[in-house]
Amino acid sequence: MDLDILTTPSLPPTWEDENATGWISTQQTMLSLYSYPERVVIASFFILISVLTISGNITVILAVVFSKKLRTSTNVFVVSLAVADLLTGVGIPMSAVALLSPGDTWPFATEAPCFVGALLLYISVGASVLHLASIALNRAVLIKRPMTTYRWLYTRRNLAIMVVIIWAIAILVMLLPPLFDVGGFGLDMQFRSCSDLQTHPRGMTFDQIQTFTFYLVPTIVVLACYAIIFVHVRRHFKSLKAHGQEPMAETASSSTGKAHLEITTATQDSTHRHRISRQQLQITKNLFTAVCVFFCCITPFFLTNLLTTMHRFLNYAAIILLCNSCANPIIYGAKHPQFKKVMRRMIMCQYSQIEEPSDTLKALMACFKKQ
Repeated sequence: MDLDILTTPSLPPTWEDENATGWISTQQTMLSLYSYPERVVIASFFILISVLTISGNITVILAVVFSKKLRTSTNVFVVSLAVADLLTGVGIPMSAVALLSPGDTWPFATEAPCFVGALLLYISVGASVLHLASIALNRAVLIKRPMTTYRWLYTRRNLAIMVVIIWAIAILVMLLPPLFDVGGFGLDMQFRSCSDLQTHPRGMTFDQIQTFTFYLVPTIVVLACYAIIFVHVRRHFKSLKAHGQEPMAETASSSTGKAHLEITTATQDSTHRHRISRQQLQITKNLFTAVCVFFCCITPFFLTNLLTTMHRFLNYAAIILLCNSCANPIIYGAKHPQFKKVMRRMIMCQYSQIEEPSDTLKALMACFKKQ
């Protein structure tokens, strides 16, 4: 494999002299981990993923904008997740530029675009993980707790606060450590990518912070929530079988008349009993599929990131990680019973047939009719 000797990248001004000396020494003897043909292959995957991610997640966002039926509390997290994935797609191309640049130089006059792209990419990926943990918690409350608890917890105000907290955590975890000289972002010439700097003297500490916040904690939350859902649903259907009943078909809330409230709670004596619709179960299964796909995608990256002996494969693990950002729209479009209908109408340009069209869609259709 051809290995290119790399030049010394620009030195972050916040580093102390002893760190700077070690950094320069390391960079002067560093070898690129990838030959140019390898870099072309990796960059091609990055560009393809970026295009699919941007187009797919724009479709998800527009589906919610165009249909009132999709404006549920769970879908607040889904839309915010789509925004995170969309930003991931926007941040990917800078790494493709770094990979395709011949020789050992950055093609632009400044590395600022690389820094911004890396920061955007890492914040959005971190936010994606936290969103999936929030979605799992949302489904657990919806399935397990009485509807009164669910409505009290997931009001519009609380949903807005939750989304802000998710993004705030992702931003702070990525910004604060570099501000205190723990890791950093920019052009990593060893990996030919715009990413966190693996060769930073305290880069491993930064990797550990990311792994704990965006992998270990969310994984525990997600597994716990779906374990609670599984146990509850299993008991529910066992109870129905014991009483000779069949699971309910789709239902709607009589008090609000909104079709998206497919779980009702009945009170008998001192106990409450959930009636779970087939559609809610299908939605929960679909979201669980999205979560499984996500963790299958991110696990190789975080493991490779922590194990220095596996760093040779980090860019390949990054390809698997980024595939998740374009996988979610496919999962929603193929399996989610509500998104599937709306997205199909959008793809076929049958906007007039979208169920419960929003005022925005009606206004757009009226404008096109006038023209």
